[in-house]
Parts: sequence; structure tokens; C-alpha cells
Amino acid sequence: MMYSFNNAKAPSVKKRQYYEMFGNRAIWVDGWKAVTLHAKRMPWNVNVVLPFEQDEWELYHVAEDFSESTNLAKKYPEKLEELKQIFDEEAWKYNVYPLYDDMIMRLAKQQDRLFGDQKEFVYYAPGAVRIAEKSSAPVKNRSHTIETTIDLTGQEEGVIVAVGGMTGGFTMFIKGGRLYYDYNFLDGVYYTMVSPPLPKGETDLKFKFTKTREFGGLGELHVNGRKVDEKEMPRMHISTYSLAETFDVGRDTGTQVSKIYTGDPFPFKGELDRVVITLTD
Repeated sequence: MMYSFNNAKAPSVKKRQYYEMFGNRAIWVDGWKAVTLHAKRMPWNVNVVLPFEQDEWELYHVAEDFSESTNLAKKYPEKLEELKQIFDEEAWKYNVYPLYDDMIMRLAKQQDRLFGDQKEFVYYAPGAVRIAEKSSAPVKNRSHTIETTIDLTGQEEGVIVAVGGMTGGFTMFIKGGRLYYDYNFLDGVYYTMVSPPLPKGETDLKFKFTKTREFGGLGELHVNGRKVDEKEMPRMHISTYSLAETFDVGRDTGTQVSKIYTGDPFPFKGELDRVVITLTD
């Protein structure tokens, strides 16, 4: 495209261009564009699985209708079929085929493949930071506990463990002398649990999740073996919290999971040794 930098009015030398993402497809040829939104699904519903043959194609003459405001598929069905055939040619040529639309479900299985039947995951502070989400304990859609023991002085504050960020994830932290667990679901839905004021001395802090349905269940917060709060968690992430956030012990790197401490990594101030995550299903 360098030729266009020196001449803004230069005619395009490109003759055709295919597009494909998450099963959504399009083909541009000489000013015409055919496009289909697979299963008519929105970006946040990419777990919908439907045959590609059922997709409805649209046709636009972008040389005259740059904003694709007028669908000409019914007016020029022959042109639409011509472009669809060209898409097939390009797709085979550039290894777009075969198409899959169960991407999220396949991604969700990757963590299980990484760890096999491992049930216990131990992370030590301060070294366990900036771990890729997919390399962290595979707790999604599984009963599990998150536990640590801290010799509390009353001055502790900060993140014990966190994964994800503003787009979703979970975090367990101490603020104002209380233990919190905050789960950030899509669309700004939070499941927040908080303890009464914490005691001093050696204290066991635990979050317990019990799966009661697919990607849903009951969350409980425990202090020294006693349940201090609980919350129904009916809708939870089915795959990745974020493409760029990390798993951290002792801080929340990147954007923050919880709005309760939004604005900094909220590093833990105190003697944090380790966090143990156990799969209990």
C-alpha cells in the first residue's frame, strides 16, 4: 500500500481481499463486498454453535456505499453468489478452511490439558506474579478452594491473589481490616464477599466455591474455619477472563479486577508466604 502514501488519489491495485474472524466472513472484489455475521451472534456470544450453511450473506457496493448502508443481496443474487465463490477460493488458498465456531469451548479445555489430573497448586510470594492466565490453576467451572495462612498484626492490606482485570476475573484481598473476595463477571456484574473485622495472630483465610450448575455455583468466605459470608454466583466466565491480564500473588498487575481498589496494583503489605489453590470436584 506504499503507493497510496505518495498519491492519495491513486486507484487501488488490490483486486480482492478475504476476511474471517470467529466464523464471521467477508470478501471484497473490485468495489463489491459480501459479508456474513456467523449465527448473527454478538462478540460476547461467541459460544453459540450453528452450521455455517445457515448463515445469511449480505451484499454491498462499497465503491458507492462506503458505509455499507444498503444490502443489495436480493437485488443482485448472481453477484452475491460470484463473491461467495471467490471467498471459497481465497479461503482454501490461505488455509482459512476448515471453519470452527466452537472456539471458546475448545479454548476452555486447554488448561485441563496443561495440568492433567493435578489437584493442588501452590504459589509463593513474592515470585508468583505475571503468570499467564492459561498457566494458572484451572478453576473455571470446577469446585475449588483458595487458601492462605497469615500471622496478622492488623496492619495488613492488599491483594492476596488475583487473576484477570477490568474485563473479568477474581481477586482475594484485605482492606480496612477485612477479607474480601470479589468476582468480576461480564457487563460489570460483581459477586462480592466480605468478612467481619479480622482477628490478630495466625489466621486461616479461605474462599470456597461449590459448583452447583454449569458455570455457576455458591461462593463462601471462611476465616479460621468459620463461614463469614456467602454469595450465589449464577453466571460465570466460560473461558478466558482477558487476552492480556495475568495471574498474580501479592498484587493485581495490569488493570484491576475489583473496583474496590481500582487505580493501582494494590500490593500486599504484610507477611504473605503462599497461596494454595485446590480443585475439590
